[in-house]
Amino acid sequence: MKTKMFVSGRLTPKALSVGLIAFILLVCVMLVCAIAWQLKQSADERMANAKIAVHNIVRASEQQARDTLRQAENILSNLAERVENDELDAKQRLRLSKVMADNVEAIDGIQGLFIYDKNGDWVVNSFSSETVTKNNSDRSYFIYHKNHPGTAIHIGQVILSRTTGDMIIPVSRRTEYPDGSFSGVVLATLPVAYFQRFFERLDVDKQGVILLALNSGDLLARRPMIDALMTTNITKGELYSRYLINSDSGTATLTSVVDGVERVYAYSRIRGLPIVAAAGLSLDSVFATWWTYVYQASIMVVLIMVVLTSLGFLFYRQIQRLLGAEEELRLAHGNLEHIAKTDSLTGLPNRRCFDATLAQEWSRACRTGNSIALILIDIDWFKQYNDHYGHVVGDECLRQVAALIDKNINRPADLAARYGGEEFVILLPETELAGAVKVAEQVRSAIEAAKIEHVGSAAGRLTISAGVISSHQRGVLVAMDLLEKADCFLYRAKKLGRNRVEHQLREALET
Repeated sequence: MKTKMFVSGRLTPKALSVGLIAFILLVCVMLVCAIAWQLKQSADERMANAKIAVHNIVRASEQQARDTLRQAENILSNLAERVENDELDAKQRLRLSKVMADNVEAIDGIQGLFIYDKNGDWVVNSFSSETVTKNNSDRSYFIYHKNHPGTAIHIGQVILSRTTGDMIIPVSRRTEYPDGSFSGVVLATLPVAYFQRFFERLDVDKQGVILLALNSGDLLARRPMIDALMTTNITKGELYSRYLINSDSGTATLTSVVDGVERVYAYSRIRGLPIVAAAGLSLDSVFATWWTYVYQASIMVVLIMVVLTSLGFLFYRQIQRLLGAEEELRLAHGNLEHIAKTDSLTGLPNRRCFDATLAQEWSRACRTGNSIALILIDIDWFKQYNDHYGHVVGDECLRQVAALIDKNINRPADLAARYGGEEFVILLPETELAGAVKVAEQVRSAIEAAKIEHVGSAAGRLTISAGVISSHQRGVLVAMDLLEKADCFLYRAKKLGRNRVEHQLREALET
């Protein structure tokens, strides 16, 4: 039998349960999707803010480096002009040493100023006005200028100062004789510590980084400081190998080759200088508060899902109980309806059920033109049976007769009912008179063959009389005519001696 989706205009219990589960799942999925979308938006916002922050740090570092190097360049240009145009006698060297010392005092980013001749010997320096017998011809910046004509400044890799022992960034310029030949070098030394102090004032996390490096990848300054600063080269890192070769500035998320920390970086080549400035914030710090939010949101979502599931389970149980109660009520109603339509003694349909069925079948017969037949049965001498055997045995007799009548009704549409007292009625839809008479004779014969003792009957056993009529017979105009005609034939059967079936055809033949 095909399952119906709707019963009395409502969902079936199975469909209702599936719908409730689907609704809870839908709410949970929508909640998870909403939280996931919000978390993604929050993560994107934090990443965007981190990129803005490191970009600002790079701009500040870039500006600081540019300003410091431009000051050093101006001073070196002035010193070179003096060296190339003035005679550096003892008096001039003394005066120049004082000027150089004043410049160092006035400019925080410069540690010392030096002038070397073409052999690398110290001519003048900002530390002492006395003649110093030292030679720097082995320094890489000196060798560079000696081999590269031109007046542009040169920024070398970090070295240790031979004067103070500190790490310094050498910024140098070539000096020339009037014929353009090499005459020496002027040098400004920038302490690495100067940039370190500046970096410390910028807002980065403990695992964050700020750095200045040459285009060659040699580090000039870095926060946090590393011991191997002078020997560290970062050209193999992604910053140089992947990003700087394609763009002079930008942002990127990558892992440092120095300490292995994954960070979001901003980077920029300083315009006009062979230096790269970069800054990075560790992803751990960028997303530290975000992960806390993720944990809190996850706990909240799980709690909401647990509550929804629990409530859904409670609703499901209540629905099942209501449906169970409704089913019990429906069964009770069916039982009451069955009781209302069934004779309690015999188990056959009662007079009420018969009257309703007769009206229904009569209406159908009128529409289709088919015949319906009716058999009215009465137990012969039943009052005497009760008087002799008692009502208890009489009731058992009625049940036996009812069972025999019902046994001889074979079609599902046929109806056998207790009409009242010891009377029974059989309704046969789509049946002509001959077929009804045959059924009546079968019932009469079956009851006679049962040999139910009846001392009050002339036959010595229980018998019945029956009247048979069909809707196609003369004088049958309405449904009640069937009962009246059948009752007349039943009366005639009793009058003619009982234990017989009477019908209109027999009446016609006798006439």
